[in-house]
Amino acid sequence: MRAKRKQNPRIVFLISLMLAIFMVFSFRTFDFSVVTADEFSTKNADLTAIKTSIEATRGIIVDRYGRPIAYNREGYNVVFNSAYMKKADYNSNILSLASLLEKYGFEWNDSLPMTKDGTVAFEGSDSAVSQLKSKLGMNTYATALNCYNEMVSRYSLESLNEKDRRTVMGVRYTMERNDFSVSNPYTFAEDISSELMIVIAESYQRLPGVEISVVSYREYADPTLAVHMVGTIGKITAEEWTSLKDQGYSYNDYVGKSGAESAFEGYLKGTDGELTYYFDKSGKVAFTEVTKPSVQGDTVFLTIDSRLQKVAQDALAENIDYLNDRGGVITGGAVNVVNVKTGEVLASANYPSYDVNDYYSDYPSVLNGKNNPLYNRALSGLYPPGSSIKPMIAIAALQEGIIERYDSIYCKQKYTYYKDYQPSCMHYHKGLNVVSAIGYSCNYFFFDVGRRLGITNINTYAQKFGLGVKTGIELPEKIGTIAGPAYSASVGKSWYDGSTLAAAIGQSDNSFTPLQLASYTSTVANGGTRYRSTILNSVKKASGTEYTYRMTPEVLDTVGVSESVINIAKEGMRSVTSEGTASAYFADYPIAVGGKTGTAQTKGADNSVLILFAPYDDPQIAISVVVEHGQHSTSTGPVAKAILDEYFFGSSDIYEENTPNQLIK
Repeated sequence: MRAKRKQNPRIVFLISLMLAIFMVFSFRTFDFSVVTADEFSTKNADLTAIKTSIEATRGIIVDRYGRPIAYNREGYNVVFNSAYMKKADYNSNILSLASLLEKYGFEWNDSLPMTKDGTVAFEGSDSAVSQLKSKLGMNTYATALNCYNEMVSRYSLESLNEKDRRTVMGVRYTMERNDFSVSNPYTFAEDISSELMIVIAESYQRLPGVEISVVSYREYADPTLAVHMVGTIGKITAEEWTSLKDQGYSYNDYVGKSGAESAFEGYLKGTDGELTYYFDKSGKVAFTEVTKPSVQGDTVFLTIDSRLQKVAQDALAENIDYLNDRGGVITGGAVNVVNVKTGEVLASANYPSYDVNDYYSDYPSVLNGKNNPLYNRALSGLYPPGSSIKPMIAIAALQEGIIERYDSIYCKQKYTYYKDYQPSCMHYHKGLNVVSAIGYSCNYFFFDVGRRLGITNINTYAQKFGLGVKTGIELPEKIGTIAGPAYSASVGKSWYDGSTLAAAIGQSDNSFTPLQLASYTSTVANGGTRYRSTILNSVKKASGTEYTYRMTPEVLDTVGVSESVINIAKEGMRSVTSEGTASAYFADYPIAVGGKTGTAQTKGADNSVLILFAPYDDPQIAISVVVEHGQHSTSTGPVAKAILDEYFFGSSDIYEENTPNQLIK
């Protein structure tokens, strides 16, 4: 990827002039090829037709309101066209172009797995070296020098110096590997400057078969926005091409590699067109004809609200940086914001993250970045939920008749039911009912309720609420682990009666993704319906108003508990934010919210977890915030508050002024 280049007036004038000449030429070509093609073909029945593809422009990615996220800009490629390039011209064309590209600071495509420093040695993967030997018809034990000498002879390089030999053989081998032919033009160099484009275009007479192709390149409205969700594209690999060539992909195509770019490749790809070359008996091009126009890929509308996304990721990063500057040991974090009535992911942020332009220009630095910025913690990070699991435990116990709304359990701090395992609560709470136990996050209360409920019931309800199961999102996600006898047996551990106590407060082997925590919160907030998580809002044709896909909420499960039971748990979550463990941030918030904090034990400092839904009386969004080694709510509360501020009181122009913001469908 390259940054946008500023054009000076001279270049703009020259480009305009060239385009004007090109349009005149195109009209004359059209007049000849379309108007007189049939007549010409009739008089010359011996014409040979060879077809090649016209690459379709990739579809764009926008947010739920149509704001651009990933779009296209025009760029210039240097292409070899076999219809007009004789084999005798290959080497001279390559050397002339290589000299020009070096002068202007550009590179050319060279996939030969051999060194370029004047030595003769293999360089690259074992599979690339094996492919080279196979292509050259060499034995598996052939040396680099054997392959080098074979290419000198194969490509007629005897008269060239060592530097030029390596230049030409690198390109010739790549051309051969890419099956260079009329049907498969070869891209020599990509995304060159307009200045270099003009120089090459002006040299067309001494560079037969060398063409400038105007192509589209991916650009990003904000190269840091939702990068893990939007994803990346890259040149098709040999393995990918083998499986995709029957779908119209060429060896020079780019495909989605991750994120939405990969998940929705079928919509974004578009349909390549078809250009037919007609050759006479002497092998010269008689005329060409566009026999099938290309069709741009569809426009993909994500469920993401780009402004809410920006707030979420900035708040997460700024808060973590602030705490680390003051002695914190935070290594990462994740945020998810979900529409509780549809399952749509409105924002999904990770810390650390990266700039997608750096991904393309300096991948090693991103790959080796501190604390793995490429890792999508929001969907694949596995974390113990800590006390955030307690509303689910309360719902299960209420529904199963283990407790009732006003039943009181006396917290004596140390839980002594078992002789061999006696865990403690953080405080000495005395008598608490289920609502106050959630509000003050009393471990003692949930030790006792969890023991009576039993691990089988706990796990059944956990799965119904979406914990330890896939959310159904279109991107790769981890499943997580539900603590219990089955998992313990699978890893060679024993499960004891006392193990249920730890599981009931979100410890033991419990580990879930931040997205699962948001889905679970959403299911509580909406009364017990678990929707499939999705980042695909709709898909529309690039031209016109026709939609090829519109999202409809998909129910994955219903918890099957009474409304009154859910409401009791929600009442407890309201007490968390009004007078309990999250009251410092939400007690005076202008909109009532429900939530639950969690401090989960890990190696080193504890993780910090916060789940939240709002508004309390008519929930619209659910939020999960997980901060690695965040220790307490100071690492999660400010992040969730910033998200609520933007969602309900943001200045976005798509909202009505001076009223709480509502998502517009």
